[in-house]
Amino acid sequence: MRGETTRQASEDASLKDIRTASDAVEKPPMSVALEKIQERWQTAGSIVVLAVTSVLLYRVDGYLSIDAQVFGGITILLLIYFLVTLRSDVRME
Repeated sequence: MRGETTRQASEDASLKDIRTASDAVEKPPMSVALEKIQERWQTAGSIVVLAVTSVLLYRVDGYLSIDAQVFGGITILLLIYFLVTLRSDVRME
């Protein structure tokens, strides 16, 4: 009797996994992209903070100082990293 219960539980779990997998395939790419951005809110927030800092440094100094260039460069690199990994994650879903 124990064997039947285990087999029945494993069959129920496998059907649940198939149902979940089919639901994931039916999602439009835009909703998957929005979910991934929500999962990466810290990275997106960091990009915004670095971009604002770069602009403020430029305005305070009145010219493109080394500090503004460094913050701008880090912002661009982080944005590129974010977009590349987001693209690969959406493609994998």
